[in-house]
Amino acid sequence: MRRNNKLKEHKSPALVIVCALASSGAQAIELETGNSDLSVRFDNTVKLSTIYRTRNADLGLANSFNSSSAPTGLGQNAGDDNFRKKGFVSERVDLLTEFDAVYKRNFGFRIGAAGWYDRALHGRSDAIDRSNGQTPPDAFYRYTTREAGQKAEILDAFVFGGWDLGDGRRITTRLGQHALQWGESLFFGENAIARAQGPIDIYKLLATPNAQFKEIIRPVPQISTQLQLSPQVSVGAYYQFRWEEDRLAPAGSYFSTSNTVWGGSPYFQPMQLGPGAAYSLAATGDRKPKNSGQFGLQMKLRMDETDLGFYYAQFRPKAGQLYGQLGSGPPGANGLLPGEWYYGFQGNVEVFGASASRSFGDLNLSVEASVRDNMPLRSGQMLFGFYPGQLEPRAATGKTAHLNLSWLATFGPSFIAQEASMIGEVAWNRVLSYNDPDKTLDSGRTRDATAIQMIYTPTYRQVAPGLDLSVPIGLRYILNGRSSVMSWDAKGTGSLTLGVDATYLQVWQISLNYTHYIGPKTPYIDYSPSVGSNPNYGWGNPLADRNYVSLSVRRTF
Repeated sequence: MRRNNKLKEHKSPALVIVCALASSGAQAIELETGNSDLSVRFDNTVKLSTIYRTRNADLGLANSFNSSSAPTGLGQNAGDDNFRKKGFVSERVDLLTEFDAVYKRNFGFRIGAAGWYDRALHGRSDAIDRSNGQTPPDAFYRYTTREAGQKAEILDAFVFGGWDLGDGRRITTRLGQHALQWGESLFFGENAIARAQGPIDIYKLLATPNAQFKEIIRPVPQISTQLQLSPQVSVGAYYQFRWEEDRLAPAGSYFSTSNTVWGGSPYFQPMQLGPGAAYSLAATGDRKPKNSGQFGLQMKLRMDETDLGFYYAQFRPKAGQLYGQLGSGPPGANGLLPGEWYYGFQGNVEVFGASASRSFGDLNLSVEASVRDNMPLRSGQMLFGFYPGQLEPRAATGKTAHLNLSWLATFGPSFIAQEASMIGEVAWNRVLSYNDPDKTLDSGRTRDATAIQMIYTPTYRQVAPGLDLSVPIGLRYILNGRSSVMSWDAKGTGSLTLGVDATYLQVWQISLNYTHYIGPKTPYIDYSPSVGSNPNYGWGNPLADRNYVSLSVRRTF
């Protein structure tokens, strides 16, 4: 293992727990309460995983400058530089703990917590670039180690209750930290009504490209309720008590494509604006919005064989806009002029939507359409401070249209397998109109964009006693455009995955996957088209050199 000689010995709490569970032969516990009306369950899921980078980093992405001293990955390259050699980039243990107590099947509470430890994020890295923003260059920031290398967090923590109102009517309510997902989206929930309902874990999505949206939406403190008026009609509502941003790959970790990300990155951002105008922008923290003003309403109807949904929601943006403010003071000890960078999360977005879903034999088709008002658009370089008193530029916003088409299909015996399934989704968005008072809209973005994701999975039962196998083949691809609304990459980029999943005795789950990134190798910030002026957001795939193989073993006790 290539980094072991640099690693210190660490005994993490998660690792100690794993060893304790393994030695005690622990298993899922249904606690005996002595009360037939009260059920209590305590489950622990342990996962061991590793990721292996299949080739060395591309120098145009991992280095700050090329051989001609022109910037390439400058200010964006710590993640690639830290793991520039092919080999193991993650050696991780995860623990998920869930505790449920239910009284008379109507009332109760749930607590869920997760913790992880990644050995690859401790000690020294492979980095050699002296301009990657780290001091020394091969030392992870404590922020990176804390966020990606060793952490524990509460996921679910809520109470719930259900009451029968007579005549087939029933109301259910949850209060506390939990996740919701309305609508019919499978993969592109950020393009659907579900975007209003919580932040998403982009870091998790990058590490597990076949994850569905329901697996990456994060819980938030809220109250939610659903009223079943009849077998055909129900209404629901929620109100959130706290705003939270999306979770990005921490700067300096393997899947990070920028040093300047929200969530606590301490990296300095170098910037050259011309002769004698070299700056070093310091991170000064995110400008977060109010916690209030996030809620939603829905109505669900059953008409013959078709399920209909109608939705309204308001939410604060979960993805931020990067700002840079130039300082007016003298150069520092490094000879660079001062300044600061930060993310802003301004605005209040309204969304109206509708959905329909229907099954046709072994095929289910769903469609969801929505319109957002005051939606932040992808603005370009939000740089100010060129003269005293210059105000922060206002980001572009607009009215946007969104459409998601999804399907779930099962297949019978064929020459490939006795059974198989396919799930998929096509997502499209368009800017209907926009407001750009300070002319900040990114000129490289397009009015329309379309993306697709699908997974085909043949399954092979009992290939050996107690052993089932499946072979998921996944594709995520941008069909056209460079979205002005989403953080999708450019047309022709995406990822392709090929895996083998094994389930043994219904308790052990083993997964082996290869992920190949599609598209040209372009840094997140591309300096090449605009030498001598402000750089642009890249039009390629900043992960294009980071193909990898992942292996995981999971068991619930």
